Amino acid sequence: MPWEDIWAFVSPFTNTVLVLVIGYFLVRLLTRIISRPFVRAKFDDSLVRFIRKASKIVGYVIVFTTALATLGVPVTTLAATLSGAALAIGVALKDSLSNVAGGIILLFVPRFVTGDYIITDGDEGTVITVDLMHTTIQTVDNKQVSIPNGVLVNSHITNVSHEKTRRLDLLIPLAYEADVEAAKRVALEVVAQHPLSKSEPEAPFVRLRSYSEHTMGLTVRVWCDAADYWTLHYDLTEHLHAAFAKNGVALPYRPKAEKE
Repeated sequence: MPWEDIWAFVSPFTNTVLVLVIGYFLVRLLTRIISRPFVRAKFDDSLVRFIRKASKIVGYVIVFTTALATLGVPVTTLAATLSGAALAIGVALKDSLSNVAGGIILLFVPRFVTGDYIITDGDEGTVITVDLMHTTIQTVDNKQVSIPNGVLVNSHITNVSHEKTRRLDLLIPLAYEADVEAAKRVALEVVAQHPLSKSEPEAPFVRLRSYSEHTMGLTVRVWCDAADYWTLHYDLTEHLHAAFAKNGVALPYRPKAEKE
């Protein structure tokens, strides 16, 4: 076979390989260039990952289409084929597409970002990733929970981490024979002495809140950094109990026979 015929046969495949190889590296380079401003602007990590994935998918589709065109495949025919395949896939995966739409909404109109602690429909934890299909959170006991984005985007979400400070509310039961003014004074002293308590945006608040059949309820409100919420919660619970016992503030007690 003459060399010209061999080259005529091999040439289209050579061009296709060159398009695929060069296109692969160009897509990787352009993906880094496109995502760089988002990284510098400190956008959420999940959004940056989504932009990189979307850029790669679009880039690879363009490279693949260009490579087929070098083999003589009509681009219009290929586009029609891909459109039909996309329609068929969309019909088959209509439920999954709702999750994809939810993921896009969560990424571009964020109600939380990676690292936030959220509570939603019985699940709560720290957001690890938000991808196209699911949002993954890590619970406090180190379990991972994947929530479909289609469900999450329509759910009631409490974002615990959005604000830097939180208000801690405690309801302390007191016996009816307790000296309420003494209890208020002791509680304020305990709260004021704790290094994690804050006087802004409001000073600590202690007042009698409620009455029940056997107890009175003393409410304690104090502001703290969001990261210190549970530490302060447990510390004050223990310190208040000890301080009330030390200062003779009566706590409720019901003998076993009375409980029954």
